[in-house]
Amino acid sequence: MKKKNDEVKEMIEQNNRLRCELNEENKAYYEQLLLYIRTAGIFYDDYEVETLLMQILQDLRSAQNEGQSAAVFFGKSPQKAANEMIGNLGKASKIEILKLSGLIFAISSFFELLNVFTSPGKGINFIVLILNGLLSYLVVILIFSVLHRTIYAKIFKRKAVSYLLLWLVCCAVLGLFVLITVFSPDWLTVYVPDTAAITIISIFLIAVIVMLFRRKKEERKTWWGFIPWICIMGIIGISLRLPVTKEWMAASQGKIIAAVSIGVGWILFWIISYFSMREKRRKGQTFFSNKP
Repeated sequence: MKKKNDEVKEMIEQNNRLRCELNEENKAYYEQLLLYIRTAGIFYDDYEVETLLMQILQDLRSAQNEGQSAAVFFGKSPQKAANEMIGNLGKASKIEILKLSGLIFAISSFFELLNVFTSPGKGINFIVLILNGLLSYLVVILIFSVLHRTIYAKIFKRKAVSYLLLWLVCCAVLGLFVLITVFSPDWLTVYVPDTAAITIISIFLIAVIVMLFRRKKEERKTWWGFIPWICIMGIIGISLRLPVTKEWMAASQGKIIAAVSIGVGWILFWIISYFSMREKRRKGQTFFSNKP
């Protein structure tokens, strides 16, 4: 399994490099096709998907060397051709499906636990964790479906309408998460003592930093933006529980410092993420160029 995953990562990296050899027209054409195939679903076999994309890229490079454009080589309906190729792809194994579902649940639980550990007196509500995980799973499926359907189909001609709809959908999703938190019963709530919470937060911060440095350099850059925000939230959570700082943090001055720190963390997150994405675009990579 590990060998297969390494081969998938190697193909993705090779795809990123070879794509830069295409001219601007063919590159734009291929990247649309790439996004359409990668967003067809999250439960297709990654190895088969990347093998298909590499074969398409190799064929397109050969056609370009012979003076053919991508539009001429693939025909007037790339969406139809892509659908036929997608239909031949195999599904991921049950183990891979469980791993991906578990990853989505883990990410969802991470943000809820982070909220719990930065709010003294708030317990871990396992009903909220489960419902948030299920909602996060549905949101991921929805995101892939919308991206897939809108690559070749321009549903809204005006960008303002598209952005308004996107904003409304985001508000609705956030509203659902809030409703789950507010209305979930506390039957399965566990309250963690301050000493245990400090230990858990400390272990978690160390684990996140170690995991980040164990990733490859290119993958690491994608996650750098989260580090300042996570560290700030962790330090606030610890400060709210330490006997020497908890009273000061509960006072007005402490609350202001905490709020400003969180704001700074978010600003750093967006700045670092912006430069990371800009570098990816400069190298010819896309949002789906690197997979976890």
